[in-house]
Amino acid sequence: MPKILAGEFRSRSLQTVPGVELTRPILSRVKESVFGMLHEWFDGARVLDLFAGVGTVGLEAVSRGACDVLMVERDAKVFRVLQQNIELLNCSDRAKAIQADALAQTCLMRAPQPVDLVFVDPPYSLMRDEGSRQRVLDQIGRCRPIMGDKGFVVLRSPLGPEEIDLSIDGFVGPEPHQYRKDMWALLYEPAQKTACSEPGDVMPG
Repeated sequence: MPKILAGEFRSRSLQTVPGVELTRPILSRVKESVFGMLHEWFDGARVLDLFAGVGTVGLEAVSRGACDVLMVERDAKVFRVLQQNIELLNCSDRAKAIQADALAQTCLMRAPQPVDLVFVDPPYSLMRDEGSRQRVLDQIGRCRPIMGDKGFVVLRSPLGPEEIDLSIDGFVGPEPHQYRKDMWALLYEPAQKTACSEPGDVMPG
């Protein structure tokens, strides 16, 4: 059962649904690593969590100080559990969930703006297929107009940048962090309108 790792709701367990393949909860050590890299960004942050599952990432962000988090999940059974987890933590003033396709433009229109952090955790099957992978990358590209000049996108992928092209228009990166053979956390930051940095120049250390 997934748990909140730090902050206001530290050690609180989240409800989940049977079937690892359905919810694909992020490993605790991976979540701790990613959140550790971005630790200064959560206080008062506006967050968009695409493919939110039961809220493992989005609710962790709330626990660490995010003030406005929108979580998007399409599967009806998983979405019901996501809503239960928001109620369990009594944080509906800061966390909202919508049942929608994470690759649709409508969910971006409902995101808190300007978005500081975007988490994207698509099913691995979407990232392995070239056509659906491009849809995921295009959706991230559409996030650029709703973000400020500073912020980060975190994409979880079974493939790294040495295997395929994972560049996204409007963003610098990715900065890759590999946790096992088929698990990467890829960090992107908004490209500046005046000049673009080289990948990794100003990524969190």
